[in-house]
Amino acid sequence: MKFTYITCNISMLEQMEELLKELEIQVYQVIPKALAESHFDIPHKDTAVWPGFNASLMVQEEVPAKSEALMKRIEEMNHTAYNNSELIAAYQWTVNTFVLPEPVAPLQGSAALSD
Repeated sequence: MKFTYITCNISMLEQMEELLKELEIQVYQVIPKALAESHFDIPHKDTAVWPGFNASLMVQEEVPAKSEALMKRIEEMNHTAYNNSELIAAYQWTVNTFVLPEPVAPLQGSAALSD
């Protein structure tokens, strides 16, 4: 299993979630408001001095090809970024030990079940 941590300007969150859907990556979490500093853009602190903020995504993927494709696509997005605020940082590592929960009851109202 691969774990990928992604952080980007909030303006890029929708594109990142669309990419995850396109790659059929289904297990991820979104932190919609992360205050951030980086070496490639101004601070995003959600203040009058440093407006804006980041979003963070944490992705867990069992299929290595999907994880590789995700990193490649993020790299491609960075090459075509219009400005530094469109850049996406991604960090990936292998997870050797984990617990995958199994549902104790069928999911109700889940769009994933109808796919």
